[in-house]
Amino acid sequence: MTQSTTSLQNSNTPELKAIKGSLFQTAPSENLINAAWNFAYSSLWNSTQFSAREIRTSKEKIEEYFTLAKNPRNAFLSFCQRVLLARQYVNQAKGRYMPLPSVWFDKNNEYGFAGTKDWYAEIRLVRSSLPNYKEEIKALAEAVLEYSEEPTLQNFTYWRSYFIEKGTPGLLNLFQVAAINQQYIRA
Repeated sequence: MTQSTTSLQNSNTPELKAIKGSLFQTAPSENLINAAWNFAYSSLWNSTQFSAREIRTSKEKIEEYFTLAKNPRNAFLSFCQRVLLARQYVNQAKGRYMPLPSVWFDKNNEYGFAGTKDWYAEIRLVRSSLPNYKEEIKALAEAVLEYSEEPTLQNFTYWRSYFIEKGTPGLLNLFQVAAINQQYIRA
């Protein structure tokens, strides 16, 4: 070693190191909450712009739901299916509407998200005898979860093809809207 190299190595100058990963990575629970909000927003209120306060309050109520869950991933899958059941209910008859998300996600509002619990329980009961009952809504929940964890072209293409093959253009459209909102709308 030369004299100049030795003196550089012994100096007290801190070294810079590259660290893999994002500086702004979020915790896994926060990712689930954001994905849940994105899916609910995409499914129920996609043409509405909310204030930052309304979004924050809604996410806090969604966080309560996940905090009470034993298995957050399973809770996410049931969350998405319950949102789809609410979407179906609202779309079935003229004059039905969705209140503000902060009102709908309030755990004490029996006409909001809390009211979908029994609907989902009925589906689970039927699935104990008919495992493929309403499998497409379960698949959409899995697609949204998988894409939120790994938003790759491969995942997008796989799920897009799945919904095309199943002949469910409405669910295909909803998956695509949720994927676009996830990529471009950060709320």
